[in-house]
Amino acid sequence: MDIDTKSVLTKKLFPSRFYDAFFISEYGRIEATRATRYNTCFSVVLIGVDGMSSLMESLEGLEFLKKLVSAVLGSVRSCDVAGLSEDRQIMVILPETDYFGALMAAKKLSRALSQAVREDSKFQVLLSQATFPRDGRTFQELSAAASRRVNERKDSLWERLGCKGKLFWEIAGSLTGRNTTAFDGASFDAGSGQDLSEFFIDQINELIIKEIARTPQRRGIMYYGTRNISASLPVVKMLSTAGSTATKVFLVGEGEGSVWEIRNAMPLLLDDPRLKETFFTFFLNEDTAYALICKENWGATYSCFHTADPVLVEGLITKFQNEYSLQEQLG
Repeated sequence: MDIDTKSVLTKKLFPSRFYDAFFISEYGRIEATRATRYNTCFSVVLIGVDGMSSLMESLEGLEFLKKLVSAVLGSVRSCDVAGLSEDRQIMVILPETDYFGALMAAKKLSRALSQAVREDSKFQVLLSQATFPRDGRTFQELSAAASRRVNERKDSLWERLGCKGKLFWEIAGSLTGRNTTAFDGASFDAGSGQDLSEFFIDQINELIIKEIARTPQRRGIMYYGTRNISASLPVVKMLSTAGSTATKVFLVGEGEGSVWEIRNAMPLLLDDPRLKETFFTFFLNEDTAYALICKENWGATYSCFHTADPVLVEGLITKFQNEYSLQEQLG
């Protein structure tokens, strides 16, 4: 199917606010030129649909795509532009939107799409995003980065383990209970009698705080879950000397009045027995993603899992926020 044929199909089948590939490509080029000239940012969200070409050739597929398009147009801002990309996926261009804004937009779109096409679960839909100039300085480079991330999401532990339909603690238990050795995540034991002592967990967290302090202007988010929040925690001591940072740090656990005086962090006082035996750290910014979950066993030992898979880290943060009705934010 050539570009002209796709353009005709787009105009006939979809609402007027849903544009063809030529328009999307030209608008993206103009947006990249504008961002370069005025030193601003913009982002794209790519909605990847498996077998898009074949979907456009069947009545069932076209009805499914109409539902997708309707959900997309109902979720985007009036300044956003949606249509077909050159590789026959759904593309949304988000003017004046940074990395974290694009992540939140993708989450909003994902929720809308899930509700709209719940009964059509046989069609796999995956979302990704890319931001100028972080992921490229031309629209073509951003499109390529977003397309690459769709494939990365498909291969991520989040998708492979089917985490989307699970609760936070269900996912945490599954990860710490698995024997995983892979490039995108691995399990290990720490504590008494193990090669790694329990202090290894503190060392990892100290490295994260050092990274936050090294680039204080870089936005990010960190959750540190522990049994009791106190000024004596190594993480708290390091935060007190880190200086002002743009990273939002949340300390999760039980605590008393003095915890409100901790510098560079916001305490989240939660009385949940699961937090007494499971410790976690989630860290996400534009360049780094990391998650560590450790479940305490008998005999002062810990079953741990850690990962640098950004899809899994982002998903764990969102699941945790939803589990405890916290504000959904990523930076």
